Amino acid sequence: MANIILREKARVLRTQGMSLNEIRDILKIPKSTVRYWCRDISLPDFLKERLMKKQKIGGLIAAEKLRKRRIEQTKRLLNEGVKEIHRLTPRELFLVGVALYWAEGYRKGNEEFGFTNSDPRMITLMIRWLQEACDIPKERLRLRICINVVHKKRLHAIEKFWSELTAVSLNQFSKPTLIKVSNKKKYVNSSQYFGTLRLKVLKGTVFRRKVMGWLEGIARDA
Repeated sequence: MANIILREKARVLRTQGMSLNEIRDILKIPKSTVRYWCRDISLPDFLKERLMKKQKIGGLIAAEKLRKRRIEQTKRLLNEGVKEIHRLTPRELFLVGVALYWAEGYRKGNEEFGFTNSDPRMITLMIRWLQEACDIPKERLRLRICINVVHKKRLHAIEKFWSELTAVSLNQFSKPTLIKVSNKKKYVNSSQYFGTLRLKVLKGTVFRRKVMGWLEGIARDA
């Protein structure tokens, strides 16, 4: 008797344009049961349209909830990561710098020490590594900016940006390199483009050979 009453309630709700999920939640019965009881009910077009709109809205709400959860998770994991790293010890800084040079430094050519990157934080970390872990004073640094030629008019601002970031005088900057090729990366705000910066160590051949020894030490341990 109870099932018959539930069945009739389900059918009435369905004819009123409710979705299977809504009926399931109201009557607390399996969705498969609702579908079976209402399988012969054909809704009029205006009710079908109503259901489609509700499903679309429901999908948007679900997508927004998922987006918020993703943002919250990303923020939480970022904060956890920062806490786990904390402050680098001298030994950790030394190894991080060697690894960065292995990835981005000059390992071929005329044996000069060179490091190029566009990430300001990576550049500042490498300068810190040179000073604190390798006893290389800033006076021995030579910097060169590389930008796309379309940003030539911004050269002064770009030079100022890198000079202030590195705390290195423009007197230690070499003539910039202008690239005459199409820039694949598009910047919505072109003022955020600063090209790449190359770090060189004056009379750094012996130092580079030492760095290559550090790289080999890591490579052999790997």
